[in-house]
Amino acid sequence: MKLYIGGLGHGQDVLAEKETGKKPELCTMSSAFTAPAIDQFEELTKQIIREGGDAQAFARELLEKNPDVVVVCNEIGYGIHPLEREERLWREQTGRALCILADGAESVTRVCCGIGQRIK
Repeated sequence: MKLYIGGLGHGQDVLAEKETGKKPELCTMSSAFTAPAIDQFEELTKQIIREGGDAQAFARELLEKNPDVVVVCNEIGYGIHPLEREERLWREQTGRALCILADGAESVTRVCCGIGQRIK
Protein backbone atom coordinates (compact mmCIF):
# COMPACT_ATOMS: atom_id res chain seq x y z
CA MET A 1 0.00 0.00 0.00
CA LYS A 2 1.14 3.52 -0.76
CA LEU A 3 -0.24 6.55 1.06
CA TYR A 4 -0.20 10.12 -0.28
CA ILE A 5 -1.26 12.96 2.00
CA GLY A 6 -1.32 16.72 1.61
CA GLY A 7 -3.37 19.86 1.80
CA LEU A 8 -6.44 20.36 -0.35
CA GLY A 9 -5.41 21.06 -3.93
CA HIS A 10 -1.71 20.33 -3.43
CA GLY A 11 -1.64 17.63 -6.10
CA GLN A 12 -1.27 14.42 -4.13
CA ASP A 13 -3.70 12.71 -6.51
CA VAL A 14 -1.69 13.78 -9.56
CA LEU A 15 1.62 12.70 -8.01
CA ALA A 16 0.16 9.37 -6.91
CA GLU A 17 -0.99 8.62 -10.46
CA LYS A 18 2.34 9.74 -11.93
CA GLU A 19 4.36 7.56 -9.57
CA THR A 20 2.14 4.46 -9.49
CA GLY A 21 0.24 4.53 -12.77
CA LYS A 22 -3.00 4.13 -10.82
CA LYS A 23 -5.59 6.92 -11.10
CA PRO A 24 -7.15 7.67 -7.69
CA GLU A 25 -10.94 7.63 -7.79
CA LEU A 26 -13.70 8.30 -5.29
CA CYS A 27 -14.84 5.03 -3.71
CA THR A 28 -17.63 3.70 -1.58
CA MET A 29 -16.79 1.70 1.53
CA SER A 30 -17.31 -1.58 -0.32
CA SER A 31 -15.56 -0.61 -3.57
CA ALA A 32 -12.49 0.54 -1.61
CA PHE A 33 -11.62 -3.09 -0.89
CA THR A 34 -11.01 -3.80 -4.59
CA ALA A 35 -10.06 -0.37 -5.96
CA PRO A 36 -6.54 0.10 -7.32
CA ALA A 37 -6.42 3.68 -5.97
CA ILE A 38 -8.66 5.62 -3.58
CA ASP A 39 -9.04 9.40 -3.74
CA GLN A 40 -10.26 11.55 -0.83
CA PHE A 41 -9.96 8.92 1.89
CA GLU A 42 -11.24 11.54 4.33
CA GLU A 43 -14.65 11.38 2.62
CA LEU A 44 -14.79 7.64 3.28
CA THR A 45 -14.12 8.21 6.96
CA LYS A 46 -16.87 10.83 7.04
CA GLN A 47 -19.32 8.31 5.58
CA ILE A 48 -18.22 5.61 8.02
CA ILE A 49 -18.70 7.90 11.02
CA ARG A 50 -22.12 9.09 9.79
CA GLU A 51 -23.21 5.47 9.57
CA GLY A 52 -21.96 4.73 13.09
CA GLY A 53 -18.94 2.73 11.96
CA ASP A 54 -15.34 2.66 13.11
CA ALA A 55 -12.82 4.33 10.79
CA GLN A 56 -9.90 2.58 12.49
CA ALA A 57 -11.45 -0.85 11.96
CA PHE A 58 -12.08 0.10 8.33
CA ALA A 59 -8.41 1.07 7.90
CA ARG A 60 -7.28 -2.29 9.31
CA GLU A 61 -9.68 -4.15 7.04
CA LEU A 62 -8.52 -2.12 4.02
CA LEU A 63 -4.89 -3.07 4.69
CA GLU A 64 -5.88 -6.72 4.98
CA LYS A 65 -8.20 -6.93 1.97
CA ASN A 66 -6.46 -4.52 -0.43
CA PRO A 67 -2.75 -4.45 0.45
CA ASP A 68 -1.66 -3.02 -2.93
CA VAL A 69 -4.03 -0.05 -2.92
CA VAL A 70 -2.87 3.54 -3.35
CA VAL A 71 -4.61 5.87 -0.89
CA VAL A 72 -4.82 9.65 -1.32
CA CYS A 73 -6.06 11.79 1.54
CA ASN A 74 -6.42 15.51 2.15
CA GLU A 75 -5.03 16.64 5.48
CA ILE A 76 -7.97 17.84 7.55
CA GLY A 77 -6.38 18.08 10.99
CA TYR A 78 -4.80 21.50 10.61
CA GLY A 79 -6.38 24.91 10.87
CA ILE A 80 -9.13 26.21 13.08
CA HIS A 81 -10.52 23.76 15.63
CA PRO A 82 -14.14 23.06 14.59
CA LEU A 83 -16.95 24.04 16.94
CA GLU A 84 -19.18 21.16 15.86
CA ARG A 85 -18.62 17.89 17.71
CA GLU A 86 -19.15 15.85 14.54
CA GLU A 87 -16.41 17.76 12.70
CA ARG A 88 -13.99 17.26 15.59
CA LEU A 89 -14.78 13.53 15.70
CA TRP A 90 -14.29 13.27 11.92
CA ARG A 91 -10.86 14.90 12.14
CA GLU A 92 -9.78 12.70 15.02
CA GLN A 93 -11.04 9.45 13.50
CA THR A 94 -9.47 10.27 10.13
CA GLY A 95 -6.14 11.00 11.78
CA ARG A 96 -6.23 7.74 13.74
CA ALA A 97 -7.18 5.76 10.63
CA LEU A 98 -4.31 7.38 8.72
CA CYS A 99 -1.90 6.35 11.49
CA ILE A 100 -2.98 2.74 10.95
CA LEU A 101 -2.59 3.04 7.18
CA ALA A 102 0.80 4.74 7.49
CA ASP A 103 2.04 2.03 9.83
CA GLY A 104 1.11 -0.68 7.36
CA ALA A 105 2.12 1.22 4.22
CA GLU A 106 5.10 0.46 2.04
CA SER A 107 5.56 4.21 1.59
CA VAL A 108 4.04 7.47 2.80
CA THR A 109 4.49 10.64 0.74
CA ARG A 110 3.52 14.13 1.89
CA VAL A 111 2.77 16.47 -1.00
CA CYS A 112 3.09 20.25 -0.91
CA CYS A 113 2.65 22.35 -4.06
CA GLY A 114 2.86 19.23 -6.20
CA ILE A 115 6.21 18.16 -4.78
CA GLY A 116 6.33 14.90 -2.90
CA GLN A 117 8.46 14.31 0.14
CA ARG A 118 8.70 10.67 1.11
CA ILE A 119 8.36 10.40 4.88
CA LYS A 120 8.31 6.60 5.00
